[in-house]
Amino acid sequence: MINTYNESDLHATLKKLYALESNGTMEVKLDDTQWICDILTETGDVIEIQTANLSALTEKIEYILETGRKVTIVHPIAETKWIALYSSDGTLLHKKKSPKKATIFDSLRGMTQICPLFLHKNCTLEILYCEITELRRETSEPSQNLTKSRRRLKNWLPLGKRLERITKKERFETKSDWEKLIPKSLRDAGQKPSFRAIDFYQAIKAEHGAKTARWSKLLIWILLKMHILEISEVKGRSKFYALQST
Repeated sequence: MINTYNESDLHATLKKLYALESNGTMEVKLDDTQWICDILTETGDVIEIQTANLSALTEKIEYILETGRKVTIVHPIAETKWIALYSSDGTLLHKKKSPKKATIFDSLRGMTQICPLFLHKNCTLEILYCEITELRRETSEPSQNLTKSRRRLKNWLPLGKRLERITKKERFETKSDWEKLIPKSLRDAGQKPSFRAIDFYQAIKAEHGAKTARWSKLLIWILLKMHILEISEVKGRSKFYALQST
């Protein structure tokens, strides 16, 4: 366990934590732009906390990198999630553990636009594996949430997420860091292993299970866009992929 906090806002909690660790200032306007960074460190670098879609930061991160600043993008993942339901008067009705365990693979869909920036020499993605409590308030009748995104109305409204603890940090800075997402069985299969999409799926399934393997095609697409993988050959309808030659 690294630390424990009890604030209701996950983003605010992490922002305070990283500001304290970096001796930084929160909510700083970047030059004469519309951009406000979460944290400006004492060395002039930027830390951005992004709890959801990473690609929403693309334009902002592009600008920060153009200025020559270093930027760390912090992305929490709910490796363990609890669900706490409260009544309208604030009484805790029940708390249960969710069976879902998120991994970096679950965040891939939110990386499709920003992923090429992750290999910039001044950009770091820091994944936080966390224990999180999702707070909910019971409603007397099925309700829509504030973003109007529910297809089916539910008898509760979200109140936010609380960080309980950070269990592990994983930094992605170089190509070799991203190559570790490729199953070990494929990476170790010769000097320059070549594989098909079905081989990639089966290897991820063997290492992480079928639920994670469903992201295999998207991971190939992202690694191609980042110039980590390349299409090494095409035989009939089958494409073969390999680590891009340096």
